[in-house]
Amino acid sequence: MPKVVKMAAWQLICVNIKKLLSRKGIILQIKNAGEQLKFQSVIPSVHQRKELLYAMEETAADWIMLKLGDVNTLPQLVRHIHRSGKKVMVHQDSIKGIARDKMGIQYMANCGVDCVITMKSLCVKYIKDAGMIAAFGFFVIDSDACRTGLGSIKEHQPDVVILMPGTIPPQIIRDIKSEAGIPVILGGLMTTREQITGAIGIGVASVATSNQDLWNLVI
Repeated sequence: MPKVVKMAAWQLICVNIKKLLSRKGIILQIKNAGEQLKFQSVIPSVHQRKELLYAMEETAADWIMLKLGDVNTLPQLVRHIHRSGKKVMVHQDSIKGIARDKMGIQYMANCGVDCVITMKSLCVKYIKDAGMIAAFGFFVIDSDACRTGLGSIKEHQPDVVILMPGTIPPQIIRDIKSEAGIPVILGGLMTTREQITGAIGIGVASVATSNQDLWNLVI
């Protein structure tokens, strides 16, 4: 058989396998577990358009946590962020007019969102099925909250966990990181260089902060 024909046959086989795996959700899992889960030390958390412009134009951040916009402006905001060479992380509860359900999650996927942060463990599956990175966030306010959060992580298997507030004791962060077995991001009340340096030092993947003075911090 000529080499060109053999190559065409293999390409056809690869396409068919990819279609099969995609239908079963396997391609999405590979995508989520791969290179997209690399984070720089700091993720800018933006609440206003002027902050977004600064994060896009004046920082070397690879991700932006978007906490502004609504159902009408989200597609345009995502396009602008992607054009700046950065990925978009959207908090499910921060975008006005988008339902906190399967349809709302699919809408965000259609807009090109790369990662959705949810406080609802049942939404993790919807986010992953839509081809996005699923970040499960929870507040560590006491031991019960910690146990419940870890139970949800083990049951629903998000790609990333976001712990709030970021000022919780280092030993608790270490314990959750060890039990969860996935990247940990801290968010909330992280306002100083020392806090971020300390968090990265104990193995945290990244820290989300709204303090612009820290957006270009390299550790």
